[in-house]
Amino acid sequence: MGLFENLGRKVESFKQGASDNASEPTHRCGDCESEFFTDYETCPDCGSDAVYPIE
Repeated sequence: MGLFENLGRKVESFKQGASDNASEPTHRCGDCESEFFTDYETCPDCGSDAVYPIE
């Protein structure tokens, strides 16, 4: 049972980390400062092509 409990804890930790990261935007428009979860070629809010990844 110890092996499965350890594996279960690792899986739950991984799921929590993935869910925490999914709640933060990954890209931002350089002109209007809108933030997105998807990489757009042009900003859907202002039409600018200055969308870049948030570091």
